[in-house]
Amino acid sequence: MTDLSQAAVAVKKNPTMKDLVEAQLPAIERQLGGAMNSEAFVRAVLSEITKSPDLMAADPKTLLGGVMLAAQLRLEIGSGLGEFYLTPRKDRGQQICLPIIGFQGMVKLALRSEFVTNVQAFIVREGDDFTYGANAERGMFYDWTPKDFEEKRPMVGVVATARMKQGGTTWAYLTREQVEDRRPSYWNKTPWGSHPDEMAKKTAVRALAKYLPKSTDLGRAIEADEQKVQHVKGLDEVTVTRIEDEPETVVVEESTEWPVVEVQP
Repeated sequence: MTDLSQAAVAVKKNPTMKDLVEAQLPAIERQLGGAMNSEAFVRAVLSEITKSPDLMAADPKTLLGGVMLAAQLRLEIGSGLGEFYLTPRKDRGQQICLPIIGFQGMVKLALRSEFVTNVQAFIVREGDDFTYGANAERGMFYDWTPKDFEEKRPMVGVVATARMKQGGTTWAYLTREQVEDRRPSYWNKTPWGSHPDEMAKKTAVRALAKYLPKSTDLGRAIEADEQKVQHVKGLDEVTVTRIEDEPETVVVEESTEWPVVEVQP
């Protein structure tokens, strides 16, 4: 029996957060289904939790719920990986954990569909040559020529693209204002504050995802992203009820398999 398995069966009167997470190892193994090493997954979770006193003090139900969601989606937890974040929040003065799917996680989920072969996103910045439109020859299109690859120039917008296995490219463009409208009010204390470009790209991929053929995991992630924050009415810092909203501009271009779709406000 491994150390984590032994910890999982240990009975303690006053279990720590570490004890509670390790006790979920059998359930985590079932969710991962062999796709990831469950003990490595738990070690990564514990490493992330110990970095944050607020997570250590969070309501165990909310933290374990976030951990199980990551296991269900088979996404790595860790601020440096960009797949899945455990974010501390406050609910009526009590610490809770709010799980957030990152850009890399959303891309990973989209690529699990057998119909999608490539997903990319890029930031359009001030000084870039960026235009989009439509004509009879090209249909809906965009053209982008970056001025350079200096990431300090202010963002103008963000584009997400997905290439279909049977041909055609789906893409979505959000302006900076549209991205910021989807940003939660407490953004500076979340990955939006520490990884703003990654979260902007995730927002564009998230906007695009509803118009892609979905894997089961991607559909589950979108559903989780749309759910209202629990007990939102009494949150001290959370005032939004959704993480993301509908995209304002979504098109499917030059595809014989998927029809052209345009969504405008």
